[in-house]
Amino acid sequence: MLTGNFFSWVAIQKCWPCPLSEWSDSGSASCWPKSCVYLSWLETISILLVSLAALGMLLTLSVLVVYIRHGDTPIVKTAGGFIFYCNMAGFLCAFSSTFLVIGEPTSLKCKLQKPVFGISCALCLSSLLAKTVQILCSFESPVGRPSKLQMRLYLIIMGVGPFIQCLTCMLWVYLDPPDARRVYPEGEPHILLECHGDAGLGSSFVNGYLCFLAFCALACAMKSQSLPANFNDAQGIAYAMMIFFVTWLAVTPVLHSSRGKMANVVLGVVILLSAYSSLAALFLYKCYVILFRPERNTAEWIKKSTHLPSLCLSFLLCKIGLVILGVPRGVERLN
Repeated sequence: MLTGNFFSWVAIQKCWPCPLSEWSDSGSASCWPKSCVYLSWLETISILLVSLAALGMLLTLSVLVVYIRHGDTPIVKTAGGFIFYCNMAGFLCAFSSTFLVIGEPTSLKCKLQKPVFGISCALCLSSLLAKTVQILCSFESPVGRPSKLQMRLYLIIMGVGPFIQCLTCMLWVYLDPPDARRVYPEGEPHILLECHGDAGLGSSFVNGYLCFLAFCALACAMKSQSLPANFNDAQGIAYAMMIFFVTWLAVTPVLHSSRGKMANVVLGVVILLSAYSSLAALFLYKCYVILFRPERNTAEWIKKSTHLPSLCLSFLLCKIGLVILGVPRGVERLN
């Protein structure tokens, strides 16, 4: 007798298929309910994701405290004020969105899962784009600071960027809302509980808009690379955007091909990876200087600094590019 069937004493020598939500072993005379599989809070990977998300929120708050306590120093003064606080709020929301991928899927959780991350990430990317625009405007201004029109420009970016993402998410949830569904794999003794619609057209628009913001921020940051050495905020933004692109390009195929709890694990990992890498690229070296090398936290040092970590990272990226292009070491490619 095959699995998924049970023996009936009423109809001797005949096996009856179990209902869709039940299962039986070979030779069984009855069926029993299938187990529901989802990413529960008590699993090891869930505890790890929650711990990393909580640590990320703690690190974000620590950066915020460091910048508030050293608000009169040159590094903090160049952080952008309102732009910096919006960036911190985006990081906090991005880390907290990890909690939505854990636990039994519900209709409300599925509707909030991608939109919360999409909006928080749009807030982060919009603040970085506004920061690069602020850098460019400050350098091009004849008085050394943005004009009122230029200030309105990056404030508009701060408002319009997340607003478009909010509008996209609202249309997605209204027209084709994600929902919790049960999936019955053929020949398996379990039921998959997952959010249906996460890989649909609405999700593609949300991710595509994030890539658009990241590309704009990267383009402006790369343009700012030609500015004098005291405008080095653009370097951290450029590296953060590169890491963002690499992370999502590498994981998106896996994310779309995964089912059940594995899809939630992949989504949680990519959220944490992109948030941690961006936070480190933007604030790790600055916090190190503020806390442990205060003699460098001066206007004179910022103006003449070459930011050795940035040069090392640039050299590493160039080496990786040469390997990808297949250029042997010590050989120059000729046009």
